[in-house]
Amino acid sequence: KELIMNNPTFARTRENMNEFKACGMWASLLRKSLACIAHLYSGYYFSDIVSLSKKIQNCDDVTLKGFRSIESRRFPHGFSMIKFKKDMPLDRVISFFPMVTLSEDKKTVTMKIERLRPYSNIHWAYRYMSFRLSLVALELADMVYNEALHCYEPTVSGLDAKTEITVSDWMSAVMDPEDFTMETSFAAPAMQKPGTVVLVALGIELSPANCNSKDTMLPAQGTMGIIECFVD
Repeated sequence: KELIMNNPTFARTRENMNEFKACGMWASLLRKSLACIAHLYSGYYFSDIVSLSKKIQNCDDVTLKGFRSIESRRFPHGFSMIKFKKDMPLDRVISFFPMVTLSEDKKTVTMKIERLRPYSNIHWAYRYMSFRLSLVALELADMVYNEALHCYEPTVSGLDAKTEITVSDWMSAVMDPEDFTMETSFAAPAMQKPGTVVLVALGIELSPANCNSKDTMLPAQGTMGIIECFVD
């Protein structure tokens, strides 16, 4: 340890170690912000998040190596690449294209699906009779190096506690095609400070049971994924 931390030969190693620490911190921020739908992801998804963080970090061609920032706005399309459930990722389960918007006041996220028809649009490995959707909105902070404190820190702290989620009623898998809309809202406008983005995640739960729209305790499986990233 003494050799690695002080010998000039290991300067590049120290740079990589410092930046990798930032990647782990940023990945943990994202995971904590998605805790409300943790039951819909599993397996080795965390390595995908860390991999994305490194891709974003590599986009920083201004800061000195060893202290580069992780700024999500540099690679907003990368979030859809995270496979939160390797065997049944969201992009393999759904064949509809949700339209997602953020209101001008940056408080309300709206998702619209045209002519939703479960048996044609939602593909699961097992027969299901009911399904429901979860719409999650979260604000994610960048990870930047604080020279005064000699450490990485998020541009805004405590954002993981501000995640908002709306869960639909249970719906029948044999419903007729219909236009579907969901909304979820932050208590206060998002992205009021520089160095944050708004992410939108979609979760799907599927049950082999027929159920009433308000049922909550049902045997269900599902998956989720990030479907949009809004930058200021």
